[in-house]
Amino acid sequence: MEVLKYKDWQNTVDTLGMYIQMVGKVALERIPQEPEWESAMLHITPTGISTGNIPSENGMFQISFNFVKHQLIILDENGREVITPLKDGVSVAQFYKTFLSKLEFLGCRTDIYPIPQEWNFTTPFEKDETHKSYDREAVEKWFEMVKYAHKILSKFAAPFRGRRSKVNFYWGCLDMGTVRYSGKFLNTDPSLPVGFRYGVDAEEIEFGFNLGNNSIGEPYFFGFMWPNNPEEYKKIPLPVEKSYYNDQFIYKLSDCLATSNPEESAMKFFQSIYDASTKVQGWENLESYNKPLELPPQKTRRRY
Repeated sequence: MEVLKYKDWQNTVDTLGMYIQMVGKVALERIPQEPEWESAMLHITPTGISTGNIPSENGMFQISFNFVKHQLIILDENGREVITPLKDGVSVAQFYKTFLSKLEFLGCRTDIYPIPQEWNFTTPFEKDETHKSYDREAVEKWFEMVKYAHKILSKFAAPFRGRRSKVNFYWGCLDMGTVRYSGKFLNTDPSLPVGFRYGVDAEEIEFGFNLGNNSIGEPYFFGFMWPNNPEEYKKIPLPVEKSYYNDQFIYKLSDCLATSNPEESAMKFFQSIYDASTKVQGWENLESYNKPLELPPQKTRRRY
């Protein structure tokens, strides 16, 4: 698996990121709301990213990106399917116009906020003629990393018995993660933006994977706790070589893959963050949260 750095496909990321935000914003407007915006998240499929089921006045529909065939697919409950090719040279503005028209065609018109969020530019979708790159090979390399990280995050998240999120794909900045909650609610500042205020109103620890479209510049696993990290937390040495603290704990994918057992190294990274965070935050009920599942072993094939 090749580790794709941000600079190697920045133009494509900036374009694809806007495409994905459009889809995420439809989910945000239509799916019944859940705590910490859980309902608005996207989900990984074998071939791409999907909203899952979205309710509308004309029945259920689903929007999916297929990064094997390089298509955006909108499917409704009657089996009607509209496909938009993902190809180089199509501006964000052009894609936005097509996207809205196909939603309208299926009777799923949705008015979304057209300003990019959590990105380094804020050009409205309908005016963005600058971003129009789509490198198929780069997208495929990126999605291979996403699937790899999703497998590890799913394995780490699965046995936790307390309240937790699914392994979600966050369309705002194209990262992916799962969150564990202590059960304590937080009083948030009413002056904060609504998205932030209702996204961090519970004590939590998050674990995830980021493509590196920031100062780090390359893909990495991450972990942090909320609320803000106390000074002693920042100084905790993790038992994972080359992991480090930079506002959150960071473990670059390239360093992880260089180990003798990358999956084990990533799991150790997440577990050590969980252990340190629950200690600093003083979590209760850890014995029940961490109790092994003790389920019968899974079998991919059975002989009867």
